[in-house]
This record gives sequence, C-alpha cells and structure tokens, in this order.
Amino acid sequence: MNSTLMALLLPPLLLVPAMGILSRIRIKHGLGEEWRRKALHIGIGLVALTFPFYLTTTWVVLGALGLSLLWMLAVRRLPFLIKRFGCVLHDVDRTSYGELYYALAIAALLLATFEEPLLYIIPLSILAIADAAAAIAGRTFPSRQLSGPFTGKTVVGCVTFCLIALCVCALVLATSTQLPVLQILLSSIAVAAVTTLVEAVSRYGLDNLLIPAAAWIVLKALELPIYIEADAVAWLREGLDVLLRGV
Repeated sequence: MNSTLMALLLPPLLLVPAMGILSRIRIKHGLGEEWRRKALHIGIGLVALTFPFYLTTTWVVLGALGLSLLWMLAVRRLPFLIKRFGCVLHDVDRTSYGELYYALAIAALLLATFEEPLLYIIPLSILAIADAAAAIAGRTFPSRQLSGPFTGKTVVGCVTFCLIALCVCALVLATSTQLPVLQILLSSIAVAAVTTLVEAVSRYGLDNLLIPAAAWIVLKALELPIYIEADAVAWLREGLDVLLRGV
C-alpha cells in the first residue's frame, strides 16, 4: 500500500479498534467508564506523538482529521454505534465534545509545528497525560470542590494536573535540549501554571483544545531554542516510512 495513503488512514485505523477493545473492558469499581475514556485519551495522545514524523503534509493532516471526525460524529449519531462505542467517548452526566476538540487540537498542533516537533510533543504530552490523570484524581478524591469559575473542578485534580504538566515539560526539555537547568525549571513552571488555569476554567470538553493551545502559546512566547536535530528527524521519518510501506 502507498505509504502516503497508509499515513492518511493510520490514525482512524488505530482509533476504531482501540475504541472497540476498551468498550468491552469492564472494571468493577466506581471509575469503570472514566477509566475507559481516559485510557483512550492517553493512548491516542501517546500514539499521536509519532504523527509529526509521517503526517508531513497539510493535506494528509487534514484528510486524517476529516476521517477521524467523521467516525466520531457517527458514534454520536448512529444508534448501533452509540451502543457499541459510546461508553468510550461520552460521559452520561455532562455535555461534552471533548473527542472532537481532541482531534482538532492534534491537527492544529501538527499544522503549526511542522518544523518544530518539540512544540507539538510538549503540549500534546501535557494534554494526554496530565489532563487524564487530573480527571481520574478528581473523581477519586472529590471532597474538596472548587467554586466560581472553577465549579466542577477539585483541588486534588488541579494539583495533580499542575505537577504532572510541570514534570512532563521539564522531562521533555531536559532530554531533548541543551537548556540550563534553571531555564528548564522556570519554563516548565510557566507552562504548568498557565495550562492548569486553562484546564480549571474550561467546560464542555474545550480543555482538549485550549490546553495544548495555551502550552504552545507559552512556549512560543518564551522563545526557547528548542528543536530536534534535522538528522534525527530524518532518521525517524525514514524508519516510519519503511514501517508504513511494510504494513
């Protein structure tokens, strides 16, 4: 199969079976549905970290986005798909379009960071890991609820998000750049603080779009010299191209 066509089809081809597997999982604790949704949230995010190395043209990114959105809209509208896959995407007690915003965020980051992979990796890693962990922590320890513009959020969830976002950002910068330790720490604190605030005030699943946008804006504003060596990018792209041709 043509590697470009395979790159176009790979995101939706990974999404559908992942949803099928998770829809069959039954966790006999109070967080069963939340665990399934967040497992998909993390899984999609981690797989999407490889996208910059083979979704390398605008039309392929937009095509993969379109196919993924069509599938998720079908799961929202068609009764037999709702019954089969709905529990993985939708929360029964609140209105959310989070899965649609998630796909839009991935595509927007890809289009904005073709030449700067780390500006894609850091925001998406924060969304995939910190946001999911915060949601689970908040459901597990719901006693200290926030109010006002933060209604629906918990102290534990916000603290969890902030700490994981800080660690994720610092880890990526420390392992992928030559920045001084103090600059890495201060930059990570700035990214974590802003994204935590954005997560706390977001509603209806908009955090899936606004968190990576906020992280990207902060990183661009800091003007950090962060990049992956061109040789490393070329090597990764070549390896993934060989893999896709084999598939």
